[in-house]
Amino acid sequence: MKKLMSILLATILSIVGLVGCSSNEGTDQNETPSDQGETPSDQGETPSTDQSTGEKTTVKLWLDYDDYAEELESAIEAKFPQYDIVWEHVESVDTRTKLELDGPAGVGPDIFIQPHDNMAQSIQSKILLPLGEKLSTQVQDRFIEASVQTVEFDGNYYGVPLSTESVAFFYNKTLLEEYGFEVAKTWDEVKEQGDVFNNNAENKFIIRMEAGNSYTMHPFLTAFGYQLFGPDHNDPEQINFNTQEVIDGLTYYKSLREYLDVPYADLTTDTVEVEFAKGTIPYIIVGPWAISEIKKNADFEWGVTTIPTVNNTQPVTFSGNIIACISSYTKNPEAAREVLEFMTSNEGLEILYKVRGSIPALKDPSVIDGLSDDAYLMGVLEQAQYSQAMPSIPEMGSYWAPAETMYRSVWEGLATPEEAAAKALEDYEAALELAQ
Repeated sequence: MKKLMSILLATILSIVGLVGCSSNEGTDQNETPSDQGETPSDQGETPSTDQSTGEKTTVKLWLDYDDYAEELESAIEAKFPQYDIVWEHVESVDTRTKLELDGPAGVGPDIFIQPHDNMAQSIQSKILLPLGEKLSTQVQDRFIEASVQTVEFDGNYYGVPLSTESVAFFYNKTLLEEYGFEVAKTWDEVKEQGDVFNNNAENKFIIRMEAGNSYTMHPFLTAFGYQLFGPDHNDPEQINFNTQEVIDGLTYYKSLREYLDVPYADLTTDTVEVEFAKGTIPYIIVGPWAISEIKKNADFEWGVTTIPTVNNTQPVTFSGNIIACISSYTKNPEAAREVLEFMTSNEGLEILYKVRGSIPALKDPSVIDGLSDDAYLMGVLEQAQYSQAMPSIPEMGSYWAPAETMYRSVWEGLATPEEAAAKALEDYEAALELAQ
């Protein structure tokens, strides 16, 4: 099993042909502390504690899962009693824009996490401190090459890939067996089962998913051949919104409203993941971040597998890496590097896996106790073989809002697929102009 897990991880992350940050050639690296691979801390000039008072050095973290943050805080302080770890709940998708404001004001973190597709903009914004030689070597030696590509620019490494992820198809085996259903392998089978299972008056639906989420809904477009930013996913001129592939994908996506007749605003994380854990929903589409909570609360047999096919085509999901970075505004770079090194050690990554169910982006997953034998993550990895990395070019930041508006307007019947696709293209082009 361990060998199989290693093969699967290597396969998925080789497929994740993530674009490195080398597209940011316009970044001037001569203006901030992040312009060199070394800082005063590399020469030992920043003490870990105040030697005159014996006071602990405070290291502030921005993390987006409280249970993980609490476990991590305890482990770091036990290993490094000279540090006082404080953390603040900040969603990883918001850290870049928040740090651009909070960093100069002196109220930002020392360490924060963000999705890999934010890295290019973060480097352009000069909010990242290079890791330094020791951590950079560890990143190159221990982590999958495709993940490493997302944190390197111009010879410097600006973060550590904590984990990799993809959404997948979660199923309640106990509930399916009650109705005599097999796990659906196609969306036509999902619909057929929905004809039997659904009862709108009782709020019973065969599936729940975040219908307004452009990350989660991406496979409905790729099932019809959509290529975001072209075949290599790095050409901002090829947003490809107003193409037949997108229109066909949105048309099929809209057909599912009959089987999940719920406004997108009510299809939140809670109503998807929490309701599934109650045992009332046969299927949901989520990622590995939901595994730990379902494990805690579910008293039924369940599993994880690939997204159902559409017209014999296996949909391709987004995959991504969660990156841990050091703020260029930190006043304690030496302490920040030492804490980050622990976060990305085997011990630190085991906490992430045990508490959050996340998949560490390691070359050798067997170093994390239990990971190779985790049937749920094996299911996620099955889908991850059919995944493509979220593009990491800066223009990706202009994709999300137009795409979400497109999905939501179609789901709510406010626009036809053709109208929604055309509007998404207009919104994307307008967002690019504003970003210039």
